[in-house]
Amino acid sequence: MKELTSEEYYNKVYGSWLGRVAGDFVGVPVELKSYKNIKVKYGNITNFPEPIDLNHVNDDEMYEIIALIALEKYGIDITAEKIALEWVNLLKREDYVFTAEKIALNNLKAGIQPPHSGIVNNFYFDFIGAQMRADIWGLITPGCPNLAKNYAEIDGSISHAGIGIEGEVFIAVLISQVFFEEDIRHNIDTALQYLPSEKESLYTQMVKKAVNIYELYPNDFRVARKILIREFWKKEMVEKVLNSSSVFPIERRIFLNTRLGGVHVLPNIGLIILALLYGAQDKQDPFGKSICIAAMMGYDTDCNCGNIGAILGARLGADNIPAKWKEPLQDTFSTYVKGYDKWKISELSRRVANVGQSVIQKKCKNGVKLVK
Repeated sequence: MKELTSEEYYNKVYGSWLGRVAGDFVGVPVELKSYKNIKVKYGNITNFPEPIDLNHVNDDEMYEIIALIALEKYGIDITAEKIALEWVNLLKREDYVFTAEKIALNNLKAGIQPPHSGIVNNFYFDFIGAQMRADIWGLITPGCPNLAKNYAEIDGSISHAGIGIEGEVFIAVLISQVFFEEDIRHNIDTALQYLPSEKESLYTQMVKKAVNIYELYPNDFRVARKILIREFWKKEMVEKVLNSSSVFPIERRIFLNTRLGGVHVLPNIGLIILALLYGAQDKQDPFGKSICIAAMMGYDTDCNCGNIGAILGARLGADNIPAKWKEPLQDTFSTYVKGYDKWKISELSRRVANVGQSVIQKKCKNGVKLVK
């Protein structure tokens, strides 16, 4: 039986949210910008690339806020239908809803419920959207990765399918495990056990490919990044991605061959893995190093840096995150969720931890115990 004090648990949830928000602010200025332009303009990123605007709203966290509200409203035996209902009720700015989530929201408004809302007319079912909103499911299931997987599958089915949902599962499991597993490499290897086999899953293949590339080039993340991106864009891999669904192959090929190709889940999880592994080499600030490496590697950087910040923030806890990353945030968080525009990150974390305590007590009885 694993034990966690209430204070330790809250501190790690708070650390995860600080990491998520800090990661966003590192990643936003370089989101979907070319790798070369990022390198020319920012060089070796070691801090926030641009001054922080505390009123800035990122679409990534809106869905986690809605998930929290749904959990508080309907209870911890939440369903995809209940979370989806709150999407319809609470998403304030539809111009901030993109790709798979946009199509899913339209489906929901037309009366199409999960899992069909994630499939019907959805060209983007395997893009990054489900993966980006995975953090909360790991946070409310510390040390209970099976539960993290279950929650992530429920949430993912609203807007995604296949490897799109696998991305949400993988990140949720990483966060669930990091409460008790500090070794990032071991955490990655263990989290793979909650995904389909390498033979069955392109996602599993990409995670293992990223690990292998790191092992071949442990001293140069830029070389590793070049090889990983080249591997993703090989004709064989692109055809596998396109053939993963018989629906809308022409439209999917068009989207992959445009700027939106940078929003696909596969290259982005590869970059997350590389950033986590290279950043772990920095003994003074692996948290900041991993986030900054992810920003320098490009693609969907706000999602990637945010997920990394959430993983490593939970690993460290708020107290151990270096001041340079948390003090500029001023404990402030903004969102476009109706009635929930402004938050204190500490208060948001407290509410997540309150839900998590209920999950631990009622669903993690044989895995984790909260102690005084």
